[in-house]
Amino acid sequence: MSAPSRQYSPAGFAEAARQLAAEDGLQVVFTGSKQEAALVEQIREQAGVATLSAAGQLDLAELGGLIEAAPLLLSNNTGPVHIAAAVGTPVVDLYALTNPQHTPWGVPNRVLNHDVPCKYCYKSVCPQGHHNCLRLVTPQEIVQAVRDLLAEVRGAQPQKGG
Repeated sequence: MSAPSRQYSPAGFAEAARQLAAEDGLQVVFTGSKQEAALVEQIREQAGVATLSAAGQLDLAELGGLIEAAPLLLSNNTGPVHIAAAVGTPVVDLYALTNPQHTPWGVPNRVLNHDVPCKYCYKSVCPQGHHNCLRLVTPQEIVQAVRDLLAEVRGAQPQKGG
C-alpha cells in the first residue's frame, strides 16, 4: 500500500473508471494487494460499470505481465508505475508532490498533481492534512490525460473533452 499522502481518493478513481469504461469503452482492470481488495471492490461498486479486479490475485511476475500487456497504466505513484516504466507501458501517474525524483521515466507519461505551497515535503502523511496536491486533481483531468496519452501512443490526435 502506498503512503497515505500518495493515495488518490477512491471516489475519484471510481468516477474516472466510470467515464473511461462508459464513454471510451476501455476495459478497466484494478490491481492491488490482498489488503486492498475490499477497497478495490468499493471503488468498482461506486464506478457502477463493468470492471475487473485482480487485487490480491497476482504475484509480482504476473503483475508485471499484466502491466506489460496493458495499453496504459493509471496509478498512484507506487511500485506498479516503476514496473510500467521497466516494461515500456505508458503511465498516467497521480503524483503527490511529496518527492520530485520518482516520476516515470523512459515511457510516454502524464504526471498529474495540483501545485501547492507545501510541495516536496518528503512526508508519507500530509503534514498539512489537506492532501491538496492530489485531492484537487479532478476525475475529468485524469480521464483527459488517459485519452490524450492513448491518442499519443496510438499516433492519433488527442480527444477534446468528453
